[in-house]
Parts: sequence; structure tokens; C-alpha cells
Amino acid sequence: TAVTDVQQVFAYATNADSVTITKGMPVYMYAATGNRVSVKRAANTGDATSAKTMGLAYQDIAAGTPGYIITQGVIDGLNLGSYNEGDTVYLGATAGTLTATKPYAPNHLVYIGVVERANNGNGQIYVKPQNGYELDEIHDVDLITSSPTAGQVLRRNSGNTDRKSTRLNSSHVKRSRMPSS
Repeated sequence: TAVTDVQQVFAYATNADSVTITKGMPVYMYAATGNRVSVKRAANTGDATSAKTMGLAYQDIAAGTPGYIITQGVIDGLNLGSYNEGDTVYLGATAGTLTATKPYAPNHLVYIGVVERANNGNGQIYVKPQNGYELDEIHDVDLITSSPTAGQVLRRNSGNTDRKSTRLNSSHVKRSRMPSS
């Protein structure tokens, strides 16, 4: 079978933000309006604005109007002169921005893509958003039925089915003697 030349995946979304979302800005799924998903500018400072990161605006999208979002593939025509070819780009801390600096807690890590061409006005990114995870989003970590408190650690339960927060006590610690030299 032949492989088709489809290299991009798009979504058609309405800008629910109060400002124009410009080409290349990262966006997250906010809600839905008129049988269509709506988006706002994404930022890595909280779960609400980062967990549902969808992609990059493929065009300028005025407030309240629909436009295309690239969810996977190549977008060009961007101002990427401050990046280097091959840089990994992540969701930035300011709404609608990207960064080449890997974010760490308390900010959320959202991988956006890789700079294919670093150039002012004709930069190019291969887009493939991937959201990092918090502990309570991992399938075998239960932080709901036993909420963690300060001083606790994650411990696998006796049935080896999941991990829960627990306070260690002496029964959890095995003592051994150090060999003499």
C-alpha cells in the first residue's frame, strides 16, 4: 500500500480568548461553542491552562472567531531567530508562549515539538504536543482515597496493585548490619 503525503493534522476551533491568538501561539482546549471546540492561549503555570494543550495556532485567530490549530505536523513562517535548529520547545509560563528551557515544578512540563528551522519570519517547528503528568494522573498511584500529607512517601500496597501515600514506621524499615572491613 502507498503512503499518502499527509503530514499535518488540524483542528478547527473557536478562539474563546479576549484577544487575537496569533500564528504559532500554543493553545489549550477550553470548552465547546456551536458544535466546535474552543481554545485559549496555553501557559504552563497551572493544570487548567496546560493539561489540555492542543497545539499551535496555524493562523491568526481573532477573538470569537474560528481558525485552524495544528495538532501534529509542520508549521512554518514563525519568528524563531532566538532558537537553534533541533531545539526542543515547551509550553511557556506566559500565556501563548514557547520556551526552549525545560520547565520544572511548580510549572507543568508540556512538550510542544522541535525547531526544524531557526529563522526570523520563516522559522519552522514540527509540532507534537505531549503533556507531562502529575502523580495522581498515573494509573497505579492512588492519591484520592488516601490524600498525602507532609512526611509521607508512596508505598506499593501488599497486593502489588497500586501505590498509596503512607507514613513510614519501624515495621516498614529493614535493618541490616554493614559488613566489617
